[in-house]
Amino acid sequence: MEARNGSVGIVFGESTTDHFTFIVNPRNELPRFGEFLVVRNREGDEVLALLKSIRNLNWLMEAGRGSYDYVEKTVNVFSRGILDKSEEILATAKVLGVLRTRDGEFLTKPAPNRVPIKPGERVYLARDEDLERIFANGHVRIGKLIARSNIEVRLDANRLVSRHFAVLAVTGAGKSNTIAVLTKELVSNVNATVVILDPHGEYQKLSWPGARVNPIKATIDPGRIRLSEFATLLGIAENASLQRRFLGLVYRTVREEMRREGKVVGGMPFIHAMEDKIEEWIRIYENTDDKIIHYYDEKGIETPRKIQARDLEALIRLKDYLSELRANFGEFISPVNVLSEIRPGMVNVIDLSGMEEEQMITLASFVLRGILKNRIDYVKGSRTGDRNLVREVSEAYPALTKPVLVIVEEAHIFAPRGEKNPATLWLGKIAREGRKFGVGLGIVSQRPKKLDDDILSQTNTKIILKLVEPNDQRYVQQASEQISEDLLSDIASLGVGEAVIVGYAITIPAMVKIYSFERDFKGHYGGGDIDIVEEWLEGKEEDVSEEEAIAALPL
Repeated sequence: MEARNGSVGIVFGESTTDHFTFIVNPRNELPRFGEFLVVRNREGDEVLALLKSIRNLNWLMEAGRGSYDYVEKTVNVFSRGILDKSEEILATAKVLGVLRTRDGEFLTKPAPNRVPIKPGERVYLARDEDLERIFANGHVRIGKLIARSNIEVRLDANRLVSRHFAVLAVTGAGKSNTIAVLTKELVSNVNATVVILDPHGEYQKLSWPGARVNPIKATIDPGRIRLSEFATLLGIAENASLQRRFLGLVYRTVREEMRREGKVVGGMPFIHAMEDKIEEWIRIYENTDDKIIHYYDEKGIETPRKIQARDLEALIRLKDYLSELRANFGEFISPVNVLSEIRPGMVNVIDLSGMEEEQMITLASFVLRGILKNRIDYVKGSRTGDRNLVREVSEAYPALTKPVLVIVEEAHIFAPRGEKNPATLWLGKIAREGRKFGVGLGIVSQRPKKLDDDILSQTNTKIILKLVEPNDQRYVQQASEQISEDLLSDIASLGVGEAVIVGYAITIPAMVKIYSFERDFKGHYGGGDIDIVEEWLEGKEEDVSEEEAIAALPL
């Protein structure tokens, strides 16, 4: 076997089809944790393996044998040469699969290894050219191998988007940088249409040379959203059935009346009209004997209803909800349809900063539902030859005539574990059905254990940066078939900007140093922490000078 700088060791001790131990050659290059290795199995196939652990032993200084005085005497009595000769380095490697068959055929994706590694076989570092062939198959340049910094890692855009992905990490580990790199590569290399739901305004300044970024102001048109979304927007609890019932009555009645009067249904006028209608019904209860109101049902039929005493409290509370919405959230109420603002071949950043969680969830639900529904209509219309359906989508939402990737930052807000809301519903639908209609999903979170497990399990590529919380690690492992027990220790040992990437978009699992968006791509995304000390120290000299000036004043 042709070596890369010679043999690094010899298989030693027990070996299996998926693991082996080898004694390291001290006279050659010392392999490092995460390094790729090659060795032959019993049938002569060349097997690719990953170095998982490496430990240093000395037979003269074996742990548990002798006191400190004994060890000190050993060090003093024996020469360095004798101590070095009593030393051995043992390493354990995980088999990734057959790289070359016995007849020399190279496999870009390693095949399962069916027979154990033979003790006594020499172990080599994998060739650079082989690793390049394995990791170069993709449209998205994501970074370089940690163990081999000259090897670039690329991800397959088709597999990344169509089968969905997750970026998971603790705060400050590099999530925003990773998303910036991914979106830049997708837009620049394959003209992707990307929509980012941005709760903290981290990507409002996203830019790079030649960037195509479209910032979108987050607004909600109450005339376009569904009743369940409206109830969430107002903060009406799930168990407040009477308030939700009257919300439906008012909502449908006002919509029907405005439509019959030829008015545009939406924006702030719609909120005002709902408040007026509730006030009208309250007056009917207070000032009439029959206390009969008239509303329009789901079919647009005018229907009478007698208001009971218990209904009055629900109506008053509903009017308060609308007043609070108008007062505290008025800047986000607009007849503009956010979906029509999405531009093809660009990173479309919807800024949700300034919204409360209920409003974020409502807008996210509207955007997710609108993207999936219109993509379904367009694809079905194209397949069946329904020109009207195709024309409707093309004219209203031209960006949705092409596949779309939706990236949801702080995904645990929109899809919390054990809870259901309108956004969770549509995230789940996209995760399950989006692939068939060209809607990809990327979820980003620093709180994996708080994420909906069904949605997380549907992400077939995971980019996992540093995760130190054991419960987060275990939860991610449970939600992914590709993450084995030994990968958990890799995740905990990662540094800032380093990631374990597993899944459908990468040929084999790898530990990767993610590109720096600012340094490697000359870009900027506006994320990062505030330098608190620097801001505290600003003006310190001026403050001291002022004190000195006061002290210098004559008494």
